[in-house]
Amino acid sequence: MRKIKILIGITLFLFAFNHPIVNGASSGSASEEGVLSTKALQKLTTVIDDVKQYYYKKIGDDSLLDRAISGMLSSLDPHSAYLGPEDLKDLRMETTGKFGGIGVEVVPDRGAIKVVTPLDDTPAYKAGIKAGDYIIQINSKLVRDMTLKDAIGLMRGKRGSKLNLTIIRKDQSKPLVFNLRRNIINIQTIKDRMLEPGYGYIRLALFQEPTARDLTRTVHKMQKANKDGLKGLVLDVRNNPGGLLESAVQIADDFLDSRLLKKNDLIVYTKGQIDEAQITAKATPGDLLPNIPIVVLINEGSASASEIVAGALQDHKRAIVVGTRSFGKGSVQTLIPLNQDSAIKLTTALYYTPLGRSIQAKGIEPDINVEDIKLAVNAREDKDIPRIDEASLVDHIQNGDEDAKSKSSQGLDKWGKQSKAELDLAYKDYQLYEALHILKSQNVIR
Repeated sequence: MRKIKILIGITLFLFAFNHPIVNGASSGSASEEGVLSTKALQKLTTVIDDVKQYYYKKIGDDSLLDRAISGMLSSLDPHSAYLGPEDLKDLRMETTGKFGGIGVEVVPDRGAIKVVTPLDDTPAYKAGIKAGDYIIQINSKLVRDMTLKDAIGLMRGKRGSKLNLTIIRKDQSKPLVFNLRRNIINIQTIKDRMLEPGYGYIRLALFQEPTARDLTRTVHKMQKANKDGLKGLVLDVRNNPGGLLESAVQIADDFLDSRLLKKNDLIVYTKGQIDEAQITAKATPGDLLPNIPIVVLINEGSASASEIVAGALQDHKRAIVVGTRSFGKGSVQTLIPLNQDSAIKLTTALYYTPLGRSIQAKGIEPDINVEDIKLAVNAREDKDIPRIDEASLVDHIQNGDEDAKSKSSQGLDKWGKQSKAELDLAYKDYQLYEALHILKSQNVIR
């Protein structure tokens, strides 16, 4: 019996189940198909023998076998791979949330390396690397002929060491060059703040073991800090590459009450070839914020577990999803150990939202599309911003209420403090600015 771990993030552990292996072949009804024919085995050994005999230099049996396995798996899909000792070591470091590098999640795409997302507060994030960027060169070496493993290996290194990346961005006519210094990547999975009195903001950078627990504590803290409780919450999973399935399910369940979902209480389910790959997660009774409107912010860097949360809350109409279409990573990877020093990471299932949507290569479409635009800073003056309303028109009709007139005149020429804070938010993060306005409108309707 060997333990198999399922991964749902780009490279992150999930949980384990038992999978029977008998004499190297899968047991059960599929055993006939699971065993290679003598002809197929002979073809493989013939190729290995030819390489050993005719290749220009000697290669050991173990090395040849590792390369054969690696080539077989990498040709299946971008996420299946052979993991040797160093790869397993890297994977364990990533699951602890602390590892060396520049802080980007990447996948191979069109002969280049595509950035799924830059992780928060990492060298890549601070340098301005964005989700959707294509890395075409690493330290003057073209990535065209590299494997993903080779590219990741080049980007990792000692803390403080230099790294140069050449990147193509869709809205730029010329390649961009980034000069970075590697650092130890410590991922803070959750951040929070109040946007305004009553309106909370929670940023989820990654789904790890403590994330769901920390989110519950944060929501309770926000409720206590506001005299009248929360009026609305923005859940930001932009540039969140995924993580633990269990964490994503718990967070979605925090905002879903099974008693209100009628016949469909699903959060997510998966479909695969074997019985163990069929997973169903359902909501439980209770909601952390009953009747309080929620906005989920997504973008092209929201992948995997992030899409599970967004899809579940969207399907059950518990939240309004705002932003741009998500990444579309709807597959489940299983880590199957071969021995103590090696394993294979294999795509074993696809996951589906409560209404049966597979988001593989499609992503989650937001309810309200809001592009990540940047307002021109030179178009405003912080000290004196004119207000455009009826009172600013020439020969406007006076209100007639002197008290109201007096109060109105105080805000005719300048934005009040709260409005100015909103405007500051618009210049800093336009998508979040729109999310806040959507929350407010939902509160009015409520």
